[in-house]
Amino acid sequence: MPIDLTKLNTQDFLNIDTDINIDLTKFPNKEIKALNNIHVTGTINFNRTDNLEFNLHLTGTMLLIDSVSLSDYSYPLDLTIEEEYALNSPFLQDYYEKEQNTLDIIGILWENIVLEVPMRHTNVENAEAFGEGWHLGTPNKKDTIDPRMAKLAKLLENREE
Repeated sequence: MPIDLTKLNTQDFLNIDTDINIDLTKFPNKEIKALNNIHVTGTINFNRTDNLEFNLHLTGTMLLIDSVSLSDYSYPLDLTIEEEYALNSPFLQDYYEKEQNTLDIIGILWENIVLEVPMRHTNVENAEAFGEGWHLGTPNKKDTIDPRMAKLAKLLENREE
């Protein structure tokens, strides 16, 4: 999503109200499988110190991998970006495309989206790992004694008497 910096110099601010698509092959991430319906609203302007000031709001849905069950699930994205960047900073020049007075802000948006991914995210509630091969779900609990411990249980019962 390139923005024209010369147009931004002649205007007070640049209004943004658009849907975006982020190519996940360009920005790989193991936890985000897809980004759906990402809508960006807000403004970009030069502030008094001639730095780019971003006041953006992103909404949409991230398709993540469940930390417990390893299945896909949708996670809502509701993100506010309030940042300031100097145009001559090496950070901005190294990581974002700036050609012919245009700046592609997809990299800035992607950085902030990745920061919104929770450390541990799951849709599964009250599930336990159990059984051979560690299945996920609710185990059938029985009140039987493990046969390997049966002799020990009898020994402890006799000792109490």
